[in-house]
Amino acid sequence: MTKQLTFELFRQLMHLQSMGYETSIVPNDAELVLAARGGDCGCLGLLLERHRARLYATALNMLGYGSDAEDAVHETFLIALRRIGELKDPQAVGGWLRAVLYRCCLQQLRRRRREILTADIPDRPDERAGIEERLEKIALREWVWDALRKLPEPLQATAILRYFGSYQSYQELAAILDVPIGTVRSRLSEAKRRLAEMLLETAGLADAGARSQSCERQRFYSEIFNGLNRHGERDRFLGHFAEDLHLVRGASEPVLGRSFLAEEVDSDTEAGVRLEPQRILSGSHVTVIEGRFINPPEDPFHCPPGVVLVIFQRDSKARRLHLHLSPRPPRIEDD
Repeated sequence: MTKQLTFELFRQLMHLQSMGYETSIVPNDAELVLAARGGDCGCLGLLLERHRARLYATALNMLGYGSDAEDAVHETFLIALRRIGELKDPQAVGGWLRAVLYRCCLQQLRRRRREILTADIPDRPDERAGIEERLEKIALREWVWDALRKLPEPLQATAILRYFGSYQSYQELAAILDVPIGTVRSRLSEAKRRLAEMLLETAGLADAGARSQSCERQRFYSEIFNGLNRHGERDRFLGHFAEDLHLVRGASEPVLGRSFLAEEVDSDTEAGVRLEPQRILSGSHVTVIEGRFINPPEDPFHCPPGVVLVIFQRDSKARRLHLHLSPRPPRIEDD
């Protein structure tokens, strides 16, 4: 039986089961792992649903009753999304999930004791590949982006920055989004919960239309920055932002109106500074742009190396902009 035929069989089986029919064919864990590696998110959801009760019981035993145990299970599910393609022995997936959960619970316990301040324990020692790079290796990446687009804007922006951006510590996310660290933690916890629920519920593939819209927005931002840098198309760039733009810049007080942004653009242009996007990540109404400033040779420190723009859109206009200047440049695009 070919792999593609196996995937199709699983889809038909799940469809019949969802309609209330009993079937005698029940895929084992290894078969579900192989199907998930091929991009079948429904099979991954079925696999995790099969192990959810045992995982939650283990989390309760380690952490006690409360949101921490649920959060550890949700984190385990998201790690499974990212790492299922790297599991060497599909038949050992149960033990692998429990090992992942154990590390997630340790993270929670250490955070309680304030032994660490970073957002996550690495999935394995000496991990160097970024989450985005790992997701590129598996077809489930499309599902992840489709699920992110369905989150509310605050959760969507926080999750995109955390899981795909270069600035991943809670402190950096709090500075970029201009919210307390506690808010970042609560948003990420809620985002993980919703993504885990969608993973368990889904049996379909990513929305091709939404993905196309996201790619179109990435092309748009590439074009307007290229126009601003190369052809001085100031009005086109600024015209994308609403006149009553809500601008948040670091620890400074937020300002209303795009006049401040216009002043910044004019000042940098006059000084010979260019802003080159390095990564453009787009959800349904949120776009995260990581870029680097190219300063003129005669004034190499005019602007800091890196910048993050978080843009919230409505009705084809950018109505809210978070501008975060960074002392270091962003990671170069992996794609």
